[in-house]
Amino acid sequence: MSATARSPLSGCTILILAVLMLVFLIGFSIWTPFRQATEIEKFTKAEPEPLPVLSLETEEMAARSLQERFERFRSDISDEEKEARIELDAKDLNLAVAMFPALEELRRSFLVRSIENESLVIDICYQLNGRPRLAREGEEGPVTADPRYLVGTIHGHPLLTKRELVLKVDRLDVPGAEVAEGFMGHFSTLRIFEKSLKDPEIGPVMAKLTQASLDGDKLVLARIPGDPVPDVVPDEVFQKTGSKIALFLGGAAVIFILLAGTVLYVGYRKQLQKLQESEETNEDSSDA
Repeated sequence: MSATARSPLSGCTILILAVLMLVFLIGFSIWTPFRQATEIEKFTKAEPEPLPVLSLETEEMAARSLQERFERFRSDISDEEKEARIELDAKDLNLAVAMFPALEELRRSFLVRSIENESLVIDICYQLNGRPRLAREGEEGPVTADPRYLVGTIHGHPLLTKRELVLKVDRLDVPGAEVAEGFMGHFSTLRIFEKSLKDPEIGPVMAKLTQASLDGDKLVLARIPGDPVPDVVPDEVFQKTGSKIALFLGGAAVIFILLAGTVLYVGYRKQLQKLQESEETNEDSSDA
């Protein structure tokens, strides 16, 4: 092939496109957290508003009764042939948060106000990550974020999935603010008992539950012999975090591949045309 047939155009164009795409993706990945932080700041607070925790001293009798009921429930649920059932009202749930070490992180951040109209009404002071910033001396990692606090009331219901009791959020009320629709997509399912999965008291019990429902003003947890234990997370329950971003980045990658393919094809056609013209020129020269 002659020197004129070898064109660096396609290779240089693809390289330029690749660099531009890389710069765009890096810039987009840096811009996205700041954009999300700006939206979150519209309905969150910089300082927490801790919620009260029930006193085990003043509620000693109720706490002792709850402990006995829970131990009985644990005993029943260990017998595979026996039906196990426990009913908990709002006070029982708040006492459980105050009593069990595995639920310590829920203290001052979750307070069950009531159970009504087939809904758990819970006041929250939920910590979120705020605007990213460079870590200061003594902080872990090169980049961190100052906390923001979501203070409001959620309305939800219990849900069993993947051997775990989770809270499905149906509605979130924040006084004086409107919650972004995109945020609710990620906040719709709260794994508030995730850290309890490995707890020796709560974890094994939660893993054997087959029913979690609301009945009147009570949360009912049960294990019915013969009922399957939920072990699969449905797609509609846990929405994939950043799914829209992943879709966007995937689309950008597809566009890049199409552009690169087009440039390669055009470059190949040009090289083929030049090769043909060169061969025709060589033939004319030999005839002369």
